[in-house]
Order: sequence, then C-alpha cells, then structure tokens
Amino acid sequence: MVSVERLDLDNTFEWRDYLCCKAVEGGRHDPFQSSLLFQLGLSGLPELETRPGSLSLYQRCAVAGLELPGHPVEDGEISRLLGQASQIDGTPREWVADIFGVMAVKWLVGQPDHTAFAGLYARWIGGFLLHQVSGGHLNEIEKDIATYILKDEDAVFATAAVPLFLHYEGKARIDDHGTRRSLIQRFMVEFRTHPVQSQSAALLAMMVFVFDRADRDIATVPSGGWSHEDLLRFLEHIPVGLKRWTYEERGRTKGAKPVRWLVENEYHVQNLLYVLLGPIFNNISDEVYLQPIGQKTPRVDLYLPSLHTIIEVKYRKDTKKSFQSLIGEVAEDATLYRADDTYKDARIVAFLWDCTRATQEHAKFKEGVLKFVDGCIVISAPSTFGAAHGSVMEL
Repeated sequence: MVSVERLDLDNTFEWRDYLCCKAVEGGRHDPFQSSLLFQLGLSGLPELETRPGSLSLYQRCAVAGLELPGHPVEDGEISRLLGQASQIDGTPREWVADIFGVMAVKWLVGQPDHTAFAGLYARWIGGFLLHQVSGGHLNEIEKDIATYILKDEDAVFATAAVPLFLHYEGKARIDDHGTRRSLIQRFMVEFRTHPVQSQSAALLAMMVFVFDRADRDIATVPSGGWSHEDLLRFLEHIPVGLKRWTYEERGRTKGAKPVRWLVENEYHVQNLLYVLLGPIFNNISDEVYLQPIGQKTPRVDLYLPSLHTIIEVKYRKDTKKSFQSLIGEVAEDATLYRADDTYKDARIVAFLWDCTRATQEHAKFKEGVLKFVDGCIVISAPSTFGAAHGSVMEL
C-alpha cells in the first residue's frame, strides 16, 4: 500500500490506487461496504459471502438494493425495516449515519417488485435524514447523496462526484455530453483535493469508481481532453503524415519488390482513421449499428464517445462518383443517425478521401455538406499514387 505521507500527489493514478487500497481495507469487515466494493468491481468476494446469516435486517435490505445475485429480501422484511424508528431509547439505529446504505435501500424500494414501499420509505427517512443534513453530520458529498435521496430527479448537486456516480451506476443518466464533460473536469479536481482521512470505505470506493469510469469516458491524450475543434484540426493535418506514406515505384533495397500501401476502398480509409485515432481515444468504436428505421438499419463508421462524435467516411474512387451524390449520401446518413435517440445530439464529421484529387471542387463540396453536419474534412490521395491505384485526375 502507498503511504499517504510519502505519496507524490502529481501522480493521479498512484493516488487512485492508494484510495482503492484504503477503501478495500476499510470495508473488509463490513458486509454492506464490502458488497458495494464488489458491486463496483473494486474487490473480490464480499464479506457477506463468508459470513452467511450474520447480517442484520437493515444490512440485508441495503445489500439487496445493490442487486447482487442470490441476495433477495422478502416484502415482509422490507416492511419491517421501514416500520422501525430511527432511535431506541435515544440511541440512533445503525442506519442513521450510513448515508450510502440508506441510498441502497432507496434503490431497493425503487425496484419494480418493491415500488409499493415508496411511501413507507419516505416516512422512514423523514425520521432522521433531514436532522443529519441540518445537524452538520455530513460532509459535502454525503449532503449531495442526501439531496438525491430526498429529491431524486429534482436534486441540485454541489459536487461533481455524486451526479457522475449516479450516471455511471445508471440511476440518473446525464445524456448531455457537454454537461458530463464539464462535470468530469470538476470531478478530477475534487478527486485530488477531497479530504480522505476518516472517510468511509463506501465514499472512497465511490470516488475510485467514478475516477475509473470518467477516465474511460474522456480521451487519454491530451490529459485535458480533446474538443471538437481539436479533432477537426487533427484530421485536417493528416496530409502532413501522408507525405511519408509508403507507395514505391521500385524496391528500396536490392532485389526487393516495391511496397504499396493501397487505399482502394472506403473501409481502408475507415481503418486508417481508426489506427490514427485509437491511441488517442481509447473508447473509439466502429461499425456501430443503430436502431432499424423501417427496412433500413443505419451503421455508424466511427464513433468517439468522449466527444459524442460520429465520423462518416466517404471515398471517391473516380469521376463516376459525383460530388452531388456524395452530398446526398452525407445528408441521408446524418438524417438517419439523428433519428436514433442515442445519437440525436451527436456531432457528425464527414471525412472524404478523394482519389481524383479534384481540389477545385472541395470548397463547394464542404459548403454543401456543412448544411447537414458539424465538420467536413477532405483529403486528397497523395500525388505519388499512380493510375495503378485507381486514381483518375480531373482536369
């Protein structure tokens, strides 16, 4: 385990590992917290598996809210828990200070088979939760969780950690990618600065979980993430690299055959872009099929989730394929993509590889395409590509 006193705080991933170790150690002997760690994918077998039958009624209900296989609760048990007072002879019950467990019970009564208990749950938390919030017993993140428990969809959060946690857990999705990107930027500051001394294993696990998911949700290079403009600038500069594209007239060494990296089809261009963008956007996906529209099933060429951007690849092999028809294809594709709820607000970038190198037409083509999409890049095949490559020069 990394010592916090000796930790180099410039190394965010080392800090992440430290927090994870601290969470696992702190939750090892707590049935609910160890179950939460397991459910979030941060540890192995939860404590409840090694001590069956040792859980209290509250712990059983909280664990059931995590929806771990093999740990259901009966309606009678839920009703019995939610009928209990928050204190016995002035002593708070175990759940009063356990904001994460109370949230898990909320998830339990939100399950389709248990929605009839919503009223009982509201009365149950009314006996202690507002007092915890107003009494200064909760830190900033715990207050946001309490806000979510009390107000659900109407909650307004002070932190970025809690809304991102609920998003990645599938409890309160953040579909606006600009909003999510802004929250991730705020969270990375919270992750490094939030005090961890005396924090519960559940809170530390939540922070690590959000960090891991946010790290997958953003581009890995540069560390600050790419903007839409960064992507377009990168794509526009691809010709700089193509100057060294291998297309030999004769072998470079004695007796060697000429080597030619052919780009003869649309999927070749798609593969080239994947090779260039894959190391930057580690969550890039290709050949993404969308929901059918009548007899048509649209397919996205490339998708960058962290920018919520589709790249639509086009290939002009010769003059038989007119720029007018290419504009029509882009317009049709954009319409189909935006008919899908998942991609209706996605940005679309059209990328054309022009073997004919008809540069005099490119500006007008871009003008037409930009009526339908958010960016347009036109790349001419390198001039070293000869007739054997299938290029036909337009005069």
